[in-house]
Amino acid sequence: MLALSKQTNFQKSRMRTTEIYYILHEAIQTNRKVAIQIEAVDGNGSYQEDIIGSIKKSDSLGIYVGNEKVHYDEIRNIQIYDQVKWSSL
Repeated sequence: MLALSKQTNFQKSRMRTTEIYYILHEAIQTNRKVAIQIEAVDGNGSYQEDIIGSIKKSDSLGIYVGNEKVHYDEIRNIQIYDQVKWSSL
């Protein structure tokens, strides 16, 4: 029987609001993708997979990464996402 492995997404450091807005601003200005860990855990205490993508638009409550709405108060950690290209390996 094949055992399925479940990916565990570890807790990243909680960022201050000013840090989050700085990264958001940088990502929008440079049109770069972001990786966001939201402040939510499953029944096992594991965090969801990061939401990765370009910021499409924003409003007073949050941002849209692709088609997914992320409220500002849900963001635990945000980073500029640099995808490794196969050609650079």
